[in-house]
Amino acid sequence: MAQGEYDFEQLVFSGGGIRCFWHGGFLSVAGDRLSLHPKRISGVSGGVLSGAAWIAGREQRLLDVMGDAFARNDSNLDAAKSNFTVHQEMYRQVVADTLDSDAIDAVCEGPDYEAVLAVPPQWLPPIMFVILAGALYQTEKAVKSRPHLRWTRRVGLQPFRVDAKKAARDGKLVDLICAAATIPPVFDVPEWDGKRVLDGGLIDKAPPPQPDEGRTLFLMTKRYRNLPVTDRCLYLQPSCEVPADKIDFSDRSKLDRTWRQGALDGTAWLAANS
Repeated sequence: MAQGEYDFEQLVFSGGGIRCFWHGGFLSVAGDRLSLHPKRISGVSGGVLSGAAWIAGREQRLLDVMGDAFARNDSNLDAAKSNFTVHQEMYRQVVADTLDSDAIDAVCEGPDYEAVLAVPPQWLPPIMFVILAGALYQTEKAVKSRPHLRWTRRVGLQPFRVDAKKAARDGKLVDLICAAATIPPVFDVPEWDGKRVLDGGLIDKAPPPQPDEGRTLFLMTKRYRNLPVTDRCLYLQPSCEVPADKIDFSDRSKLDRTWRQGALDGTAWLAANS
């Protein structure tokens, strides 16, 4: 490959819940070959945590911390919780334990970093809108199999871009990462800047940063039949469905196997592009 062929000005971490551990596994093997020094980074859903962990060099720590939390937990349900699931409290604790003060400082000093949330119509109860948008999302995903969704926008869902570096400087990075992964009823619906927000993956599985300029690397977490083909965009996706379930917080082995699949896919990609 010619020198500079993998010079990317932008890096996008797609959503996918705990399937996002494919990101870490892939980059642990192929990251040096890609020699990533992006000017702009964006993330959506669990990809917001992936992006923060990558910027701060905490990918392995994230795997260890979340893996230990899952190893101590044997069920996704808990009648003692307000929403009867373990996800909200467990996710926040993992994020806080992974991103210490040094990691947050690294995000503050790193490249431009944008988290993409979704804003539903404020007059409609969030759970009702999630049912409607979720049905459209699942249908479009099955029929069109493309990461950049369109149908949920038609019922009023709008993207909401948040400066994650500013959130880190303001001491709100953990809050932002948690807000980015909000899917009721598993998670309570938070507010950001006075607006109720949802998981941005309902509107775009891999939204590029704004301004959207220069060569862009998209790191996916599932396979799509219809990925855009352009001279300035490279989409890298798993070779097959990853072991992890999107919101199963009860099986550490799925995390480890998803990371290993990312590493194997990274090895295969290196072999094909050497």
